[in-house]
Order: sequence, then structure tokens, then C-alpha cells
Amino acid sequence: MNAQGPKTAPSKKSIQTAREVWPYVKEDYAAAHEAKAQGKPVVWSCAVVPKELYWAMDVTPVFPEHFGVISGMMRRGGSRDESVEKESVRFSRLAESAGFANYLCGYARASIGHVLSGDLSDAPLGGLPKPDLIVSTSFVCDLRGKWLRYLAQKLEAPFFLLDVPERGTDIPLDTPGLRSALLPFFNRIKRGERNIFFSPPSDHETAYTEAQFRALARFLEDVTGRKLDQDRLNEALDLSYRTNEIRMEILELRKAVPAPMGVADGLATMYPGMYTSGTQRAYDFYVRLRDELKVRVAKGLGIIPDEKFRLLWFGLAPWFNMSLFNYFEKYGGVFVYEPIYNSTPFPPRTPEKPFRELAVRTLQHVGGGIGPGMVGQAVSTLVNAAHEYQCAGAVLFYLITCRPVVFPTTEIARVLQEDLGIPSVPIECDLIDERTYSEAQTLARFDAFAEQLLKSAA
Repeated sequence: MNAQGPKTAPSKKSIQTAREVWPYVKEDYAAAHEAKAQGKPVVWSCAVVPKELYWAMDVTPVFPEHFGVISGMMRRGGSRDESVEKESVRFSRLAESAGFANYLCGYARASIGHVLSGDLSDAPLGGLPKPDLIVSTSFVCDLRGKWLRYLAQKLEAPFFLLDVPERGTDIPLDTPGLRSALLPFFNRIKRGERNIFFSPPSDHETAYTEAQFRALARFLEDVTGRKLDQDRLNEALDLSYRTNEIRMEILELRKAVPAPMGVADGLATMYPGMYTSGTQRAYDFYVRLRDELKVRVAKGLGIIPDEKFRLLWFGLAPWFNMSLFNYFEKYGGVFVYEPIYNSTPFPPRTPEKPFRELAVRTLQHVGGGIGPGMVGQAVSTLVNAAHEYQCAGAVLFYLITCRPVVFPTTEIARVLQEDLGIPSVPIECDLIDERTYSEAQTLARFDAFAEQLLKSAA
């Protein structure tokens, strides 16, 4: 549990475009409340549900998991008084008093407590507007299906679960007779150094997932009374594709030495792509970010003046204390890359088959990113990232009940050390519940890790 000391500081931003995100977020929350006031349908959903269907049907999505992030950063009434606990803690206590275990993901406990509080408006940014429907997924997060179903029951909202297969893709690419790689993004280390894991979706996986997306569209139509506009759907999908291409350019620019942009900015700037992809706003945002990075790379501008070592961050984020991402800067260390929140290449556009495109894209995300049970893929991704971003060390951050993150952690640490001689340090605590965090222990580990890395670099 936590020790006495400061533990709730924001991160310092190096990128001007990153400072645009908080106004962007506030604009989204205000727009959702306005939509509700005008009688437009509001859906509570989650990050990994493609948003293009919502834009094509003029349905406004809001996200309980992101509300958890906001509640982990803010105190009641916007107070800056350290004696006032974070809203995530207040809401978590309400969930725990209703019988939910205190080791469950804070995202879930915060949004459950938000609903159990009885007044959705008594919360940061006015809280989440009451949903007309709730849509969740079966994949990536084990908890989402039951967690959002519970919220739907409490709020008497129609509920839909988008079922997507968890894909067993821990198959070495150089095994004869098996499916070959589809995404070269993950295949830049020489094959002999370590097997790279990935396999494209099978036909039956694609057909099943496409049927799920068609069922989701019918559900949206039935609940809202609005018909899907396929032309608007393709417009949104086109914007998503173009936005993702810009985001891939950004990842390439971030490999420059010195690092032009770090994890503090990377986590800040994930919001438009994760929650508003398929909109012109998101596309324009990443164009501005890409262009700013181009200038910084051309001028050789780094996060800090004297970069001595570079670090990977694996895991989600301790949103209540983002200053951790700047901690190593006093030693000349910078966090340069965070794989989980970043995108992978999209499949080619197929406007004549938009539902199939959504299915393939989703399955590639599940099989090509770090997903449940895919330990080989998680290790492969981190090994590649350490190589490409020229990292000397890694911090492995996890919540013990978050299976996609915690399962690969030990193997990632072993392979990074054995294959590349890259040491790592673990941190275990909740994403937004600061009661689980030890400031003294974390900073002591960071200090010792910095000394180790500086000694190795000498």
C-alpha cells in the first residue's frame, strides 16, 4: 500500500500538440452532454470497439474506461488539495462497499461507483451522460463483458456484447507449413535471433467476426431507430485509414536520436486515435503532431538536452502520477516508446465490403498487438521495439488482474535480458487507485535502475 509523499503530479510535455489534448477531451465530454440534452442517442462503449459505426449512425459514444482515467487524475470539484482523495478512490470505495473486490481493475470500480453514487453529474467534466444503450466486447479485457453488462442492468439500458475470437497466434513464422506473417511491421529483427510471432486471420474467424459487426449494426438500428448510412460508414473508415497512416509515420519519427517525443506525450496523444478515430478532428490532430515531429527531428531537438539512455514502457499507465514518465530525465534517461496504446498497420480499404474490413482490422489488432494469451506476440513486439528504438532498459508496469499485460511480463523481462542484454524493472499497482501505489518503493527502484544503466553505459 502507499507510503507518505507526493504521488499525484502530472507529466511535463515536450510536444506542443500534446497540450491540445485536454481541450480536445473536454470538448468531447461537453458534446456528449449536449447530444443527450438534445435527445440524441448516447452509447457507453469501450476503446476497442471501432467507432465508425457510431459516426455513420449519428450515435454519440462515451467511454467508462476513459472516465476512469479522468477520475484518477482529478479530485472532487477540481480541488488541488492533497487531502481530498481522487475521484477514482471515492468511486472505488462505493463499488467496494457494494461487494466488488478491491483488487479488480480500477477502471471498472470507478465507473461502477460512478453509477452507484446515484448522481452521474457529480463527477469530473459533469460525469458520463446516462446511456441509451451500452456496447462492450469479449476480447482484450476479461472484465469488460460482465462489468458493462452490470452497468447496463443498473441503468436499464439495452446491452450488446461484440464477440471477437481470442486468437492463438503464438506460432513461429519459420515453422514449415504454418501461416506466414501478414504485417511486416513486426518482422524487422533477423529471423535467427528470435522467432517472430504473427498469423493472419483465418476465413472462419473473419466470417464470424464480420457477422458480429453486422449484428451490432442491426442492434444499433433497432435501439436508436436510425438506419446505417453505408456512405458515411465508408467516409469514416477512409478517415480512420488515413489517420492510421499518419500515426505510423509518427512512430517512425519517434525512433530518431535524440528522442523527439517520449511516452509522456505518447500517452497524452493517444486519446484522439483511440476514441475518435474516423473523424476529421482526429486526422487533423495527428497531421499537426506529425508535422511538429518532422521539424523537431530535422533540428535534432530531443526531450532533454543530453540524452544518455532510452527506455521502453510496457503496460498501461499510472494515471494518478504521470510525473513518473519524466523521472529519469535528471539522470539523462528518457522513455521513448509505449507499445500498447499505439496502432499497427491497417488492412487495405475495401469500400465494397466495409463489415469485412472491420472484421479483418479487428482480428489483426487482436492478433498483431498485445492481446490475451499471446505471450509470444507480446515478447516479439517488445524485442522488436527495444531494437528499433535503441533502448537500454524497460519498465514493466502491470495490474495483477489485467491478464493481457501481466501474463507476458516475466517472459518479456527474461527475453529482453537474454537476447539483447536489456534489463528491466517491474512496477505493480492499479491504474487509477493510488491506494495501491508505493511512492517510496517505486522511486527507490527507479534510482537503483538509473545507476545500473549509467554504469553499463560508461
